[in-house]
Amino acid sequence: METIRTERDTPAGSPAGIGLKGWLRWGWRQLTSMRNAIIMLLLLVIALIPASLLPQKRQDPVLAEQWIEDNGVWGTILDALGFFNILTAPWFAAIYILLFISLVGCIVPRSFSLARDLRSGPGRVPGRLDRYETHRSVATDLSEDEALALAESRLRGYRTVRRDGGISAQRGYLREAGNLVFHMSLLGLLIVFGLSQALSFRGQAIIVEGETFANSVLTYDTFERGLLVDEESLPPYRVTLNEMRPEFYEDGTPSAFMADVTVTMAGEETDEIIRPNEPLDIEGTNVYLSGNGYAPRIRVTDSAGNVGLDDYVVLPDITQTYISTGVIKVPDVTEGEQLGFQATLFPTARTQDGVIVSVNPDALNPVLVATTWVGDLGLDDGVPQNVYLLDTENLELVTEPIGETDIGVLTTLALGEKADIPGGHGTIEFVELARFAALDMRYDPTLGWMLVFAVLGLGGLATSLLMPSRRVWVRYNSGVLHAAAIGRKGDEGLEKTVSATLSLEEDS
Repeated sequence: METIRTERDTPAGSPAGIGLKGWLRWGWRQLTSMRNAIIMLLLLVIALIPASLLPQKRQDPVLAEQWIEDNGVWGTILDALGFFNILTAPWFAAIYILLFISLVGCIVPRSFSLARDLRSGPGRVPGRLDRYETHRSVATDLSEDEALALAESRLRGYRTVRRDGGISAQRGYLREAGNLVFHMSLLGLLIVFGLSQALSFRGQAIIVEGETFANSVLTYDTFERGLLVDEESLPPYRVTLNEMRPEFYEDGTPSAFMADVTVTMAGEETDEIIRPNEPLDIEGTNVYLSGNGYAPRIRVTDSAGNVGLDDYVVLPDITQTYISTGVIKVPDVTEGEQLGFQATLFPTARTQDGVIVSVNPDALNPVLVATTWVGDLGLDDGVPQNVYLLDTENLELVTEPIGETDIGVLTTLALGEKADIPGGHGTIEFVELARFAALDMRYDPTLGWMLVFAVLGLGGLATSLLMPSRRVWVRYNSGVLHAAAIGRKGDEGLEKTVSATLSLEEDS
């Protein structure tokens, strides 16, 4: 006997012999299936993970290049694959575009289908209701019109249509609508994510007390901008740090921070206070207080007696007791080699067992300790450097013999003191001490839309999961009322719905 195999009998995933058009149709169905959309959404999330593990060139090109150099072949391979600039990598764009197409291909036909269902209403009553698993029949003495009217009154919450001696009822349009809202929200989030990357910018700047930050790309320590952000069109405001005020508990742990600033915009000055998690909104740019610390003013003269440096130096590495560490670079010497210092500030210094410690985060007795490096700082090569790190590859530590070992010479300075730099390289003076504030400026006009789509997505998902979808049919035939219902698999309410629809005795 010849076996006749229909298209429905063809095993899934083996579309052999279907031709080019069939392959295209099969590929489109795969692309627009919910399963593959979720897979691509997960891929998109997974693809963003390396961006939080590896330094990105847009955010910190110096650190990224250093990572690539330190990791040899692996660094080169990952760089070639775009792992240091993930948002512009071709494979990331492919996932993003395919997910976008998948969602659109899913939303459009389902929207038309829902519109057709809403316009046409519930379908006709099937010819045989007894073929459905959930069905019942009851005899009634009521006329056809009375029985159907009574049954229809039982179908509250259903959209009903009476035709051809029967009733078609359906509920669950909101379920499909919620599903569509959820998918549209995902699409909206994708669009907003793309716009965020194009329209937003973010930068960090460190301001020492008394200094002013002007909102220009040149004054940022780091600056990351979207593709459509015009650097010349940044809001023209200035922020002056009047005072950085930390507060501490008695045991020295920090309790609060606040930065007293003056904002100048269009010639008008306003005094503001910035606290952690309470950003200051300036022309749509949120200014966060992300850090603080000490910035001693250091004056260095070279061996010829000329001033090579006279400025505040930010010491960014801070311990719980505010012992602060950083570097001092003096490239502009008129005579001798360039100078570099690794410096540590003890806010309230005390000597215990011959070792300097700090017993309070406030600057009650500040002492600066520095080691000296001489040679080439590498700043004249044009290669970007981290200003807070000292590249000692071409530098030599100034040492002194202690026993049989040469160790770096420590120069200890109290506030206002000046000392000779070891090796006859000039003098170094601890002039005064100020505090600095680290500010994080973020501009993203899409944040509100992102919140809207996130809320809509959650609402749509909840509706699609919680709202039941059922169809009920009722037919009158020679004094017998028949009813059947279908719904999602496992819907335990179908039997109750059919029984309630046929509960005619009490009212008849």
